[in-house]
Amino acid sequence: MKLFKAALLAAALTMPMGAGAAFADTPANMLVVAQNIDDIVAIDPAQAYEFTSGELVTNTYDRLVQYDAEDPTVLSAGLASEWTADDEAKTITFTMRDDATFSSGNPVRAEDVAFSLGRVIKLNLTPAFILAQLGWTPENVDDMVSVDGDTVTIKYDGDFSSAFVLNVLASRPASIVDEKEVMAHETDGDMGNAWLNSNTAGSGPFSLADYRPAELIRLTANPDYFKGAPAMESVIIRHVAESATQQLLLTSG
Repeated sequence: MKLFKAALLAAALTMPMGAGAAFADTPANMLVVAQNIDDIVAIDPAQAYEFTSGELVTNTYDRLVQYDAEDPTVLSAGLASEWTADDEAKTITFTMRDDATFSSGNPVRAEDVAFSLGRVIKLNLTPAFILAQLGWTPENVDDMVSVDGDTVTIKYDGDFSSAFVLNVLASRPASIVDEKEVMAHETDGDMGNAWLNSNTAGSGPFSLADYRPAELIRLTANPDYFKGAPAMESVIIRHVAESATQQLLLTSG
């Protein structure tokens, strides 16, 4: 359900506002949302586990495969253009697309995938169990996720089908971060965790322009997004805790 709602939000953020929309007083290229956002504890994909942070991660990062925003029942290509599964050998080999870039301008590389997945396991924060169920540990993850040119080979343990593994890799902790940007902000061996809890380093349709906990989130569109630039150039999510106040803001425009 969380993935479903997050995908719906992603779809909404890329849809133009129709005539007579409630946000009539805002620019046509801006979406303003009134929402309770005080549940956010972390926004680093390796740590984020709350409902609202999940929506944020879904719209600022991509995964190798991901649920399609236009049809959230479909698991489609993300940063991988294609993949081949070998259930007997318990491996899936992904070929990276060549047209994806991070918000920093850095190209998305196979090495970023290995770094991102390994980072979740090595940091071992709240959502790490989602990837760890594939048999990954801090000691073996560098062998379980390997890179060869523009391909990434994922190995897994356990009595799982490749379809299950693909769904795990579509989950939010499997979001791919910009290794070069993140490690440039590493502090005391935290693999950029502190920095990523107030910034984003993804390749998604939006990037984080401003984040004030329990106050405001401001996203800006990625004009170079590989699926096309979003229709909304900016999105503002204002913290409004009470549903009655949210309704009042909506009806008053």
